[in-house]
Amino acid sequence: MKHSLFVLALVCVSWLLDSQSVAAAPTGQTQKLLAGPPDEAVNEAIKAPLTRHNRSIKGGAHTNMGHHGEAPVILAAAAMAGNTSADARLLEQMRFTLIGGNNITANGGYPAQHDRHVTAMYTVAKLTPRIWNELADAERQRIDLLMKAAFVSCAFTTSDNNPYVLAKTQQYALDGDNNLSRDWNPNFREGMVGGLLVGVVYFGGADKAQAVLDGYQHAPFVAELAAADLTNTHETFNWKAAHPDSPAPGGDMIERALRNFHYKEMALADYMKIYWYLTMDTYGKTVGCGLKDGQGVALPDGSRSGMLLTGCDELPNKGKPGMLKEFDSVDANGPRSSILYAYDGFRCNLVNHYVLVAGGYWQQNELARESLERIKIGITDLWYKLDRGYSNYAKGHKQGDLRNTATGHGLQFTRPLWERVILPYHQGTKGK
Repeated sequence: MKHSLFVLALVCVSWLLDSQSVAAAPTGQTQKLLAGPPDEAVNEAIKAPLTRHNRSIKGGAHTNMGHHGEAPVILAAAAMAGNTSADARLLEQMRFTLIGGNNITANGGYPAQHDRHVTAMYTVAKLTPRIWNELADAERQRIDLLMKAAFVSCAFTTSDNNPYVLAKTQQYALDGDNNLSRDWNPNFREGMVGGLLVGVVYFGGADKAQAVLDGYQHAPFVAELAAADLTNTHETFNWKAAHPDSPAPGGDMIERALRNFHYKEMALADYMKIYWYLTMDTYGKTVGCGLKDGQGVALPDGSRSGMLLTGCDELPNKGKPGMLKEFDSVDANGPRSSILYAYDGFRCNLVNHYVLVAGGYWQQNELARESLERIKIGITDLWYKLDRGYSNYAKGHKQGDLRNTATGHGLQFTRPLWERVILPYHQGTKGK
């Protein structure tokens, strides 16, 4: 009898929290072991420019912070861990993204990796009642719309029922963009497929997330985006109506692709398997010094590229699986070996990983063990190559040399997020 009353009390508390629009707290284990980012990283995130999104921004990422976009995630991670110094800037960023012309475009394709820093921010903020309850109801409703748009667009482009995938033809994003495939390199996959993982956490579990997809009705949703003045996202979802000659999908095509969603025959309930599948691809190569056994690709001027600049003989874990894929991959112009592209896959995988942990959705199973084994080898390899320098080769030519810098390419955010937050969690310690 006492046990039944205790269970009933828990159910009532859960209902009360839901009725107040406060997200369910993470698991006790997560709360106990998940540290916040170090103060120096938080201070850098506070000083960073606000992240803005718009398809008119050059480069294809639809954001002004394509190479330094992790600040919103760091702010949210700090707030969740109880660091109130980040609160004001976090709320400012959250509200800035709700302004028409600043919000994510959410086309479900290449820009999805950059949308992740916003969608992860909102997801972690929703797990932090101190922050979430600072928002007005209308603000939370607009965030729900953005999160639904990001989730729906990524589900469409990755679905087994995607009409372009079924027909084995050119794939298109919701705005008709053809620069994508769900099977391309990790800088595409981690954004597109990782959007499924973030959606599961934000919407409160796989069943609720699947209900969002099963109940999606295109025309009413487009109208909601317009009414909320989320202009960038509305432009994407209204693309086919505004450009009838575009190859973009129509509303009925989107709706059909979402029903009974599966990605590579995996349902949303298999979210850890989806993460494992992503990680096995992103960290899917054997550790080495570069193309052609570390000798690199010969260039017309006699130099070589696609290789570690120094320290090949001392490279840790040489010959072991776990190297980031884009150190040894291909693109439309032939071989690719680029620390820049490898880093893009790493940082998006890292944020997907963090959201699962922060939400209490990380499962301690064999899939998690295999994922962590690969990641630890791959990140060790990445740090070594950043420290020793790497000559990047992609798209048929050299793309410069890159060495580690304190703040370049968001390293001031990604390195402590791994070393001081996520890794200590898996070790059962706090990272401070």
